[in-house]
Amino acid sequence: MKTITHQETDKDLIEACQSGSKDAFEQLTHRYYEKAFGIAMVHLGNRDVALDISQEAFVRIYRNIAKLDAERPFGAWLYTITRNLCRNYVERQRKRRTVFSDFFAGNQQKLVEIPQESSDDLEQLERKRQLWDGLNQLSEADREIIVLKDFEDFSYKEIAEILGIPNGSVMSRLYYARKRLAKAVLQAVGSE
Repeated sequence: MKTITHQETDKDLIEACQSGSKDAFEQLTHRYYEKAFGIAMVHLGNRDVALDISQEAFVRIYRNIAKLDAERPFGAWLYTITRNLCRNYVERQRKRRTVFSDFFAGNQQKLVEIPQESSDDLEQLERKRQLWDGLNQLSEADREIIVLKDFEDFSYKEIAEILGIPNGSVMSRLYYARKRLAKAVLQAVGSE
């Protein structure tokens, strides 16, 4: 493997990445991270979200660098990936608001089955608290897969890609995570 210097062209760095050089990828990241952040800031206007999107852009780039034609400009590829991540984020937020409003308007069965005694506002608030308490009792892996599917509305394929697991594992993990969430919520209800 070739030694990477700071004078390498983007093409050289991309080819080195495609040959397995982590140093080359670090160099590309260092060279372009501020650009990715700037793109995300322009699209989103939120520093924290822009930082997350920038990091996700480089995760996507790392996973897909082998597919990149080294002759094409890296900056354009970075822009396209970052812009698409921003668009996806905005769309998920829009959907998330809809999912949350639907969930808390009485469609709780999407996540767990919670007995509903009445539609009183106080009971609704209590159900929300029980759900969040239940989510907080889950392992990080269980909470993550529930959030990805039921809150962020990712497809099974997208979750498999994000978590690096097969589609069948996504379905299985989600099934058992939802069961554990239902159990945690029911235990919380029973202990009150």
